[in-house]
Amino acid sequence: MKHVTLTPRAVEARIPDLGIGLWAAHAPTNDRLAAQLDALRPGHVDLLVDLRVDDEIDTLARVLSLFRERECALWLYLICDDHTPQVGLARLAGMLEAEATGVSGMLLTPAAYLKSYQPDGDWPTTTTPAALVAQARQHWPNPVIGGGFPTYFTELNRCRPDPSTIDFLTHATSPIVHAADDVSVMETLESLPFIFESARALAPGRPYRVTTSAIGAWTNPYGQMLTPNTNRERVTLSDNDPRQRALFAAAWSVGYLAAATGRVDALTLSSIGRPFPIAAPGARYPIFDVLRGLNAGTGRPAIGPTEPVNGLAALGWRTDDDHGEFWLANLTDAPCAVTLVGLRRAAVLDEHVDPALAVKSDWPLDRLAPGDELPLTLEPYAVARLAIDRGDERLHST
Repeated sequence: MKHVTLTPRAVEARIPDLGIGLWAAHAPTNDRLAAQLDALRPGHVDLLVDLRVDDEIDTLARVLSLFRERECALWLYLICDDHTPQVGLARLAGMLEAEATGVSGMLLTPAAYLKSYQPDGDWPTTTTPAALVAQARQHWPNPVIGGGFPTYFTELNRCRPDPSTIDFLTHATSPIVHAADDVSVMETLESLPFIFESARALAPGRPYRVTTSAIGAWTNPYGQMLTPNTNRERVTLSDNDPRQRALFAAAWSVGYLAAATGRVDALTLSSIGRPFPIAAPGARYPIFDVLRGLNAGTGRPAIGPTEPVNGLAALGWRTDDDHGEFWLANLTDAPCAVTLVGLRRAAVLDEHVDPALAVKSDWPLDRLAPGDELPLTLEPYAVARLAIDRGDERLHST
């Protein structure tokens, strides 16, 4: 078993604004959606709506009222008709005015640009993303309008927006484009800082929002369709990855937030409902409890390890009352013993947690147990939440 000693220290960064995704095509009832929003307390929701589909527009109208009642920002990711996008935009403008619901920002994507094109290939001759931004400004001269794509960095890099015309930059990521085995999926976390740096360079000075990302792919820009996966196997470019429902996704998400801290302004992980569900009727997946806990760190001064450790994700934050939290995730399939000097209370979510907790009102990661400085054993893909007490010097930069 690997043994690691970590010393948390304050770093010059803040935890990104952390949110959850939502697809209008898969949105639950308002009651269930409200219950999950109230439990999770995300900083924002990224809602993807296809303005070509009447049912999705109706769903948007239905859920808008929820955001009038909550301190949760709504960002719209809109797919528009390639030939006559102005029809959908006018309909949306009327709806937003009638509902008197403000949105924090929006991204508009012509449907043809959900596909990926080679630089020297045949590109669509219909409405371009740049033209769509200009049309949207006619309806919304003040709201924040972004550039980029709801797909992946590849599509952004091949069709770069003019930074002077947009208010933020965005894209998603997927860890199962090229390979889908466990080791490869976890290794994609190592590439994230380089992706973030490259994206930042495309729009210097603009806020950078990474939209809904999880272990899966909601669309396939590189082929005709997603990979069918009714047996829930580990396959590339599928929207039904079995690890989304397991500890694996919870640990991967901690690793993602650790990689994003100090590098992106906002991050959206998983979704309420398909394609990246955090719960099912009558049950919570491990990622639900983890995201609920991580959401509390939104915007707070970050705490990190003095040295990165291969196979272990670690990050934390300082709270308003000058206490702190520190989170660990084992990113491997082998147990790991971790000693964190001075941290004496912990809660661990691993394979030994009673599955019945998923249908109760308590939260495994809320129950901090007394401990000592002996190694904390993290089973494969386990996640731990630890407390840092008031006055601990690690809460402050040195």
